[in-house]
Amino acid sequence: MSQVLYYLLRFTLITLGFVCAIFAASLFLNLLLLGSSELIGSEGPFLYLTVPAFAVVIGYSIFFPAAILIFFAELTAWRDWLFYALGGAGIAVIIIVWKWRPQTEDMSTFAAILATGVVGGFVYWVISGRTAGFSVQLPKDL
Repeated sequence: MSQVLYYLLRFTLITLGFVCAIFAASLFLNLLLLGSSELIGSEGPFLYLTVPAFAVVIGYSIFFPAAILIFFAELTAWRDWLFYALGGAGIAVIIIVWKWRPQTEDMSTFAAILATGVVGGFVYWVISGRTAGFSVQLPKDL
């Protein structure tokens, strides 16, 4: 397999991992927020609308911090699940402080978004973080 084809496949896997991570984070956040209310029993199909909407907002919010983390992990070939889970939590803290600036007494929302970052980071590791930094070894005589 040529080096260009390998990089294209790696980029596709990274993109797939990012999309799956934001959808998993969106589903987790929806279940946390709706599960704490009375809506989940009577408004179950409501998730079909809110999960994609939350995924778009989450993906838009975390794209640049996540791209920096993914780029660093690919360069250093970091394949540890804890790195990605803590990286997701760190990105969640950055987004909370930078974008939403919550009140200090709103700790339940802060904890929910922090846990969402952990879930997103873990799902990214499952899809593409386990193989981060693998490179194709071409023969020397080519």
